[in-house]
Amino acid sequence: MCVRSGMECRPRAVLPSATRRPKRQTENSPDNDVPGSAGSSGPQRSDVSSSPGIGEPLGSISVQTDAPTPLGRHAAESSPQNQQFGANRSAISLAMNMYQSLGTSAPLEASTIPGDGDLAPNPLRGPPWTLQSMQMPAPAAMEALIDVYFDKVDWFIWIFHKPSFVQQARQILSSSSWPRADMSKVLITLAVAALGLKCAMQDSSPKGQRLHSLLPCEPRKLMDHMIAEIRLHLIDLLEDNCIETVQVNVLLGALHIFHGSPSLAWATIGLSVRTSYALALHCDSDTNEITTQIRRRCWNHLTVADTFASQIYGRPASLDSAFSDLLPLAEIDDTAIDDSTEQYIRETFGSTVSVISFHWFKYKLYELTRKILSTFRLMRLHSPMTVDELQSLIAAVQDIEIQLSAWRNSLPPPLNTDNMSEDYLQLESLQEMGQNDGDGDMPSLRRLKLQAYVLQITYDAAVILAHRPLLEHKLSSASRQDVSRSSTEYVSRSFDISVKAALRTSRVPIMEFRNEFCMAFVFIHLFSAGVILCIPPTSHPYSNAAQEAKAGVFRIIQAAKALSPESQVARHADRLLSDLLKLSLHREVDMAFKEERQGLAPPEQPSQQEHERRLMSANNFAGPPADPCYDETLMPNMPHNADVTVGAVDEDWSLQPSFQNLMNANSSDLQPMDLPLDEAFGAFGQVMFNLVPDDPLNIWGWGKGSM
Repeated sequence: MCVRSGMECRPRAVLPSATRRPKRQTENSPDNDVPGSAGSSGPQRSDVSSSPGIGEPLGSISVQTDAPTPLGRHAAESSPQNQQFGANRSAISLAMNMYQSLGTSAPLEASTIPGDGDLAPNPLRGPPWTLQSMQMPAPAAMEALIDVYFDKVDWFIWIFHKPSFVQQARQILSSSSWPRADMSKVLITLAVAALGLKCAMQDSSPKGQRLHSLLPCEPRKLMDHMIAEIRLHLIDLLEDNCIETVQVNVLLGALHIFHGSPSLAWATIGLSVRTSYALALHCDSDTNEITTQIRRRCWNHLTVADTFASQIYGRPASLDSAFSDLLPLAEIDDTAIDDSTEQYIRETFGSTVSVISFHWFKYKLYELTRKILSTFRLMRLHSPMTVDELQSLIAAVQDIEIQLSAWRNSLPPPLNTDNMSEDYLQLESLQEMGQNDGDGDMPSLRRLKLQAYVLQITYDAAVILAHRPLLEHKLSSASRQDVSRSSTEYVSRSFDISVKAALRTSRVPIMEFRNEFCMAFVFIHLFSAGVILCIPPTSHPYSNAAQEAKAGVFRIIQAAKALSPESQVARHADRLLSDLLKLSLHREVDMAFKEERQGLAPPEQPSQQEHERRLMSANNFAGPPADPCYDETLMPNMPHNADVTVGAVDEDWSLQPSFQNLMNANSSDLQPMDLPLDEAFGAFGQVMFNLVPDDPLNIWGWGKGSM
């Protein structure tokens, strides 16, 4: 054509979007289920390795490749707004594309919707910005509180890069007024210090007393001032729409859900989710490696916080499941453990882990928890159930059980509590490490052990959550005859698994979490375990299983009483479980007499004195004995370390409740098993989470019962 026409031959222009780029496998592909798997492709960094996958060693990660959109089209790496159609394709993006197709630059590149022009005043101009309701404490006190945060909170809530944050905080603390643009940095510094102060508030050790001496006022009062100052500027912070907006709301949500107002926590966590979408944290970015890792840590933690809130509140999650995939993490300068700890781990377990390991396995476990919640909500089970619904429910629980077992089996040995001492009450090793703490950071080995316990608690909570619908939902008496024997056996097995998971949770050394921020998190799951353990005495009175279950409740109540001055959740758990156990013991006496009357011919009534003695014994229960070894005193012949592995149900221990008691909605025999569960979780919702009693979204029924 060019030769015939006599025109100069020129190559056709190629649009940038048509440029071929190396493909990156999607997060959901089999070969790239976890970052750093052997199937990942693309250019690699020599100094950055991926987070540990489930059952995979630490490897390299590609951070320079393009992410495919849900429609299969690869977008430009430098534009996060082009990477996920439907998640961040705004009303004005079509106009911007038209400008680009016509060969001109878009005049409203910073806009999201019409009217979102760049009309805001320049934050670099104007008077200096200062705190309104308080003065910033001395730098020495603030730096000490920040150190406490990174010692007690950061290993549990991982949203910062410690070296860069500490450097930024020192710059903020060197002044008493700041440019308006630095407001978000000042507020996140206050939030971190407030959570550090929350952990140090009850610390009576010499180190804690030295920190208290640095504070300008009483610790509780100072923390309240810090939170109040943050709340004064919260709307302005939301308008700034920066990474600190996400971080501040994450920390406020964590503080409120564990130590303040749970109803406010629900809304605050929602604010962090909305801001993260506005910042496109779920998309790749062209920022430097440190900033990229901070964004990904924040996003991954949001998936955990949102799922946890949905789990305990019984409400739908805020994150869209289509855009809530985990983002791969990289090994950078703050993810390595110290050499001595790494050497000890290698010699003891034959493998090693990094700081990322715990967080990645926690992310994956909450991914399964999110799936559990979604699966049960979508099933829309009736009450009572039909036979077909029961079969579907059993199939769903079996599928979830397989995935939970796979997660459990993939844990690296240092994070698996099965590789620790079998006696959870022997704490000498932790105490020795705590004595060597001194003024430095918490030893890495002790932190690793606490992380292993957190994973175990979270796993057992997921197991109970997965099997709970089989315990709560009932089958009509007309449908019972059509149920297969395998279904009845699985229902019994499901109850066994739930009780064993609750028993293992009750054996966690809760006192080792004293002064740790996650102590309230542990008590929330301890309470749920205690409720499950109150069922066996009512369904199998005076059996070995009932005795062991009561011992587990005693352990939880004893720990709650000891830590009730330091934890609002512990106080409520103590009160609710004590009341529930009284009801359970009272019902156990009644059920035992009922079985005696049914077994005697003719029925023989117990003496009035014996009847009054047993009732008085149940009514006068006021808590566990003071002796820490009370469980061995009550049950000297009971095995102290029962096997609680899911799937391994011993015949000797198995509760084997009758199918009629579990599934007959019209039978009075169902009440001993069903009533304590309904009452306990109803009171738990009313007292602890202030849920609306008639919340239509509350599938678990919290707030609908009364003690």
